[in-house]
Amino acid sequence: MQRSATRIAIAAATRRRPRMLADLLQSLQALDVPQGAELCFFFVENDAELTISELVDDFSRRSGWSARALHEPRRGISHARNAAMEAATEAGVDWLAFVDDDEQVRHDWLRLLWSGARESGAQLAGGPVLPVAPARGSSDEQNEVLAYFERAAAVSDARKDAAMATGQRFDLATNNWICDLHAFNLAGLRFDLRFGLSGGEDTDLSRRAYGAGLKLAWIAQAIVTEEVPAERLSARYIFERARAQSITKFQLLKAARPQRAPLDASVQVLFKGLSGSARIALSPISGRYGYFRGMRSLGIATGFWAGLRGVDQASYTRVTGE
Repeated sequence: MQRSATRIAIAAATRRRPRMLADLLQSLQALDVPQGAELCFFFVENDAELTISELVDDFSRRSGWSARALHEPRRGISHARNAAMEAATEAGVDWLAFVDDDEQVRHDWLRLLWSGARESGAQLAGGPVLPVAPARGSSDEQNEVLAYFERAAAVSDARKDAAMATGQRFDLATNNWICDLHAFNLAGLRFDLRFGLSGGEDTDLSRRAYGAGLKLAWIAQAIVTEEVPAERLSARYIFERARAQSITKFQLLKAARPQRAPLDASVQVLFKGLSGSARIALSPISGRYGYFRGMRSLGIATGFWAGLRGVDQASYTRVTGE
């Protein structure tokens, strides 16, 4: 009896970025189909109205693959991604991949990501996201910030490589991610709605997957690119993003270690505050990368301080890009 093909779904949540979504769809159209697999697609619009149906239907006609536009009006990225997981489960999907609507994939991305996950025996795998300049161009000052993002991404990727080689835990983000959907369903794993507006929902899910005994893998060859909007190419954005992420990290810390969380956060406030100030003071010597690292450290310090004071963050309510 001939074995049926493995069904792989690719999903993305989107909100008010039609041009970027169109660019993502254009790149997905050129995907290599992994041997022994068939593809389907789910695109979830997380807004008051469903406006992407025509775009998705056109993608389906051009590619020949099944593609559905889903509507999730409840605000929050966790709601949107959970909607994709439920739709994929109902469709009998075996593996579910996520990318972001501001990204573009390489033709071999899915093939490398899926084969890497299977060869390593993983139920959850991720790969690198390379930042690229905005389509409309960028100034010299913005290019300096982009260079910082590129270097920071390379450092983060190298750490994941090292962690996987030594068997240590590492976190995987849903901007380049694939999971064994059957394993996730058996473990009851979904995105936590508490982090739907703050971010960090993917870090939380990655850690819970690891805690449930699922194996994680880092597939360095499975690369996607992310267009960085001009609005993000500033030192202020580096600071604000680090602040928002650290508020969420404090919430994760409280959930995992409630007794130690205040002390650990206080250490971060002190250490990152001092190191950030020192990096900025030394930046005339160390260069712009040191300055941006300093801004990030100060953002981390203020984020943990805000978390200690009970401040919440809703960064998902602001859309950047087009």
